[in-house]
Amino acid sequence: MNFAKSRKKAAADLESQATSQAVIRTPLQQAVRRFRKNKIAMTGFWMVVVLVLFVNIGALVTPYDPDAVSLFDINATPTAEHVLGCDSLGRDLLTRILFGGRISLAVGLLSAALSMALGSLVGALSGYYGGVVDSILMRLTDLVLTIPSLPLLMVLGVIFKPSPTFLIIMIALLNWTTSARLVRSRFLTLKELDYIKAARATGEGDARMILTHLLPNSLDVIVVTATLAIGNSIIMESTLSFLGCGINPPTASWGSMLQSAQETMASAPLTAIAPGLMIFLTVLAFNFVGDGLTDALDPKRDLA
Repeated sequence: MNFAKSRKKAAADLESQATSQAVIRTPLQQAVRRFRKNKIAMTGFWMVVVLVLFVNIGALVTPYDPDAVSLFDINATPTAEHVLGCDSLGRDLLTRILFGGRISLAVGLLSAALSMALGSLVGALSGYYGGVVDSILMRLTDLVLTIPSLPLLMVLGVIFKPSPTFLIIMIALLNWTTSARLVRSRFLTLKELDYIKAARATGEGDARMILTHLLPNSLDVIVVTATLAIGNSIIMESTLSFLGCGINPPTASWGSMLQSAQETMASAPLTAIAPGLMIFLTVLAFNFVGDGLTDALDPKRDLA
């Protein structure tokens, strides 16, 4: 009797496992499951969520103006009123971290999105049409790759005193080449597959072929590259602002805060540690997410 019950229980367990495994059917669901099982990737994801909520909600509830100067609070140490203290002009450091984070994150996210859109367009056209189109677009890509991005942005920053919008556009125009090459490579592979040839044989137009069949199957490359590009864009904006060629004072960004902290770093170390730590954590979080997406979107990798 006990043997029969054991057999029934084992059969029920096997059926339950088969049912649970059958729930995840689509590649997207499998990718989400692999990503969620990656502890480092999930750590990065929650770090990004916390950082975004911290700078956006915090900037709305802080009682201080990020540009308000107080002669009585110059280089003030942390207190209950000023949790991180004040900078060399008596401005609340935590408030400037929050408002500076909004600028730095906006520059990183929007410039990465714009560069991915431009790079995906160039890569898609180059990989799909090939021939003369491919040669022209890839020579253009090679030309942009030869441009030293940081020195050029420094020169433009000195000349134009850039706004955040200007930085977003310029960083995007200099950082689209990687995504263009990756998307082109994926398109060259995909367009030789049987289902693409069959779709072409049915008379589908070029735009439909690219948007319906090729581009969706290249999203893994685009998403991973975009995630990693966000961190690079934040570092580039911070570097420019630190060198005095980026966001103009008194507008706060993490890089400009580091630049302002050079003279008071010894007497008020938090003025340098706080923005530097925020840059480090943000870039680290996006890199964790990017690495996790690389593994999760790889169909050959099974973390289950």
